[in-house]
Parts: sequence; C-alpha cells; structure tokens
Amino acid sequence: MKVIICLDDNGGMLFNNRRQSRDKEVLKDIINNLKGEKLFISPFSEKLFDDYSENVIIDEEFLIKASENDTCFVENNTLKAVSGINEIVVYKWNRVYPTDFKCSVDLSELELVETIDFKGFSHEKITKETYKR
Repeated sequence: MKVIICLDDNGGMLFNNRRQSRDKEVLKDIINNLKGEKLFISPFSEKLFDDYSENVIIDEEFLIKASENDTCFVENNTLKAVSGINEIVVYKWNRVYPTDFKCSVDLSELELVETIDFKGFSHEKITKETYKR
C-alpha cells in the first residue's frame, strides 16, 4: 500500500482536529500521480477532494479495506498499526505549525528514494519526499 501524508517540519499533521494547511497544487500532484487509479480517504478528507470525486473512495475504514496496490491519503489516522505499507509519500510544508497530532511512522527507518521541490499555491516551496521499505 502507498500512503500519502502532509507534514510540517516537526512531523505535525493536525492541530485541534484541523489540518494544518492545504494546498491545491499538492492535491493536483496527488491526483496526477494516481494515473487513473483510485485514492482511498477518510470522510475527514472528503472536502479536499470534492473536485476529484471520480478518483476517490471515501470510507471510515479505508486503511483496512485498501489492498496492497492501493493508495491512501492520511490526515487524521495513526499509521503505527497499519500493515502492508510499502511506500510513503510525504508533502512537507517546510514550516512549523502548531500541532497536537503527529505522524506515527519513523521515516528514518525507511529508504528515501526521491525528493522534489515545487511551488505550491499557498506555499512558496513544497517538498515531496518518497520513502520505500
């Protein structure tokens, strides 16, 4: 399974059950890289992907139901107990935001295979990192 997450510089994902930030260029990049495949998300993330509904499967138990070849976008779920993750794509905001929910995966245990910087809509620079087991 491929997992996609967005993090600040301290590994933060949420603050007060709200996403720290969002950027429409990140969403476009996610959808473009699916190459027609489906994206599994939680109901929490549904509003982000309103414009891309034909590619999105919304399910509260998406991390359990997704197969090993599926892609999941994760904002408000812990990944610690999720089995079958073979790739993690991280979009980094290159900023520090208030946070009370952090990424539960130690990325240093994975192999960083690609790093790309690009201009976002609301962020001057977004870094996309791809990690594999």
